[in-house]
This record gives sequence, C-alpha cells and structure tokens, in this order.
Amino acid sequence: MQQRYRRTTLKDVAREAGVSSMTVSKALNGKPGVSEETRRRIETIARRLRYSPNRVAQSLRQSKTDTIGVVMSDSSQNVFANLILGLSQAAAAAGYGVLLTSTGQDAGRETEAIDLLVSKRVDGIVLAAASGIGRAEVEALGAQGIPLVFLMRAPRSVEVDQVINDNHLGGHLSADYLYRRGYRDFYFIGLDSSPGRERVRGYRDCLTGHGMDAGRLPVQYTGPTIADGQAAMRRLLREGLRSGTICCGCDMIAIGAMDAILEAGFAIPGDFRVIGYDDFDLAGYLRVPLTTICQPIGEMGAEGFRLLKSRIDEPERPCRSIILPPRLVVRESA
Repeated sequence: MQQRYRRTTLKDVAREAGVSSMTVSKALNGKPGVSEETRRRIETIARRLRYSPNRVAQSLRQSKTDTIGVVMSDSSQNVFANLILGLSQAAAAAGYGVLLTSTGQDAGRETEAIDLLVSKRVDGIVLAAASGIGRAEVEALGAQGIPLVFLMRAPRSVEVDQVINDNHLGGHLSADYLYRRGYRDFYFIGLDSSPGRERVRGYRDCLTGHGMDAGRLPVQYTGPTIADGQAAMRRLLREGLRSGTICCGCDMIAIGAMDAILEAGFAIPGDFRVIGYDDFDLAGYLRVPLTTICQPIGEMGAEGFRLLKSRIDEPERPCRSIILPPRLVVRESA
C-alpha cells in the first residue's frame, strides 16, 4: 500500500536540529534569541524537510486569514471574468487569497454563500451584482465585524462601501451618439436590474433633453442572456418592426438581438443599428462588430479589493462610494 503523505511539522524540524520547537519558531520567524549559526542550520533543515508553516493554525491564533470572499450573482456571465481578474490581481499584490462563490442569479442563495465564506474565516467579503442583500443582512454582518464591499450594484436602503459604473452616463453616451448621427427611431431592450434601469433612464433623459417625446421611446425589460435578447427582438419583429435603432441593456442582449435581426434577413447597420453595454472581450470580433459602452470592469474589481482592504485596516472609517465613468466604443453595428 502506498504510504500516505504526512506534513512536516515544527517538531520534526526541532527533532532533526536537536533544539526546542520554540527555538525553531524563533529562527524561522526572524525573532531574536537564536545565534546566526543555529538559525542557518535550522533554515537548512527546514528546506530539506520541505517544512512550511501551518497557515490555518496561524490564522486561528491571529484571527486573520489574509483571504477575502467574493459572492458573484452568476459566474457564467462573461462580464464577471474581467471583474475577478482585476480583483484577484490586486489581492495577490497585497498578499491576499480569494475564495469565489456563485449564486446562479438566485438571490436567495446569497446569504448561504455569505455564511459559507464567514465559516471559512475570510477577512472580508465582496458582493458582485448582489440583488438579495439589504439593510438587515448588512447590519447583521456589521455586528459580526465582517467588512463588506458591493460591486456593480448596492442596496439603496443602507450606507455601504461600493464601486459602481455610472450607468446613467453610459445610457446617455450611447443615446447622444446615435441621436447626433441623425437617428430618431429608438427601441430599448433593457436589462431587468437596477443598473439596467439606470441605463434606460440615461437613454431617455438624453433623448427627451433633445426634445423627443418620451411616449415614442418604448422599453421592454429582459434577462441578461443571448436567448433573452433573441426573444425580445423577435417580439419586435413579429409586431411589424422593419428598421430601427436598438439600444440594449448589455452585450449579451445585443448579440441575441443581432442574431434575430440577421436571422430574419435584415441588415446591420443598413436596416437596424444595435448598441450594447459592457464591451466584453469578443464584442469586436462578432460577425458584425458591436458598438457598445465600455464599463471599466477590471478597474472596478481592483478598486473593490482596495476599498475592502482599507475597510479591513480601518473598520471605523466612513463609507465610500466610488463611481467609475464608462466610455463609448464605436464599431460597425451602429
């Protein structure tokens, strides 16, 4: 039978070196009270035996794990990949590990994910696009001393640390660009979420500011998938729409809308103009490259970690809200 691997302990190093475990601990942690000759000998033995400190035991003693938790609403969505990349890189640079959980767009599972991360003794939690966390949950975690940061969206009912995109500005940028290109036939397929509704508000505020009648700016809300975009656009086509300017709440909706348009035999941008939101990695490589609003997702993740780290270091500081500006990316679809 194959022998089971056993982790080398501090006592193993001490036994090999002929000293006490306390002396080994002092030597390996750079503390005084150990001669240089003994320190070097202990370090050599520790390397040979492949000794590494028990970080779990250390964290229990110090009440600190140098680990943060992240709760994502849906890890299958492309937008979260760059968010996590930016956050993880910032965390690694500060010596922190990251534990990821995903709730599959089920708001009821968010508290379960938080409970799991708390049981893992994380030093703080980032909530990415959480929709089921409100005042009661925030106050309960605050009472436990768990630092929180919200990304992408945050509860309105309580003051929290948050990093969000200026969704209203993003909607305004896209509508203003299209209006100045001479288009007036606007249709909105909005993302059914608080950021999505802010984007639609930006679209409509821009166009009514240009003198357009709000009654001529129809909106339908849908989910964040390609299939949702297809279904919404097919509904417009069944209702007789044969041309127009389609403003979509996210890139996945826009891809679905473009697929339905092309499937029906119409041309982009000849018959329809389509604009998305997010600027996911493949937006410029589609059959018709997608005009979209780029929100700085990677920067949002990095700022989210830095904000959480400052909350860990300064538990009593005032809450901060960081709003990052989006930018327009023009491609062939509009």
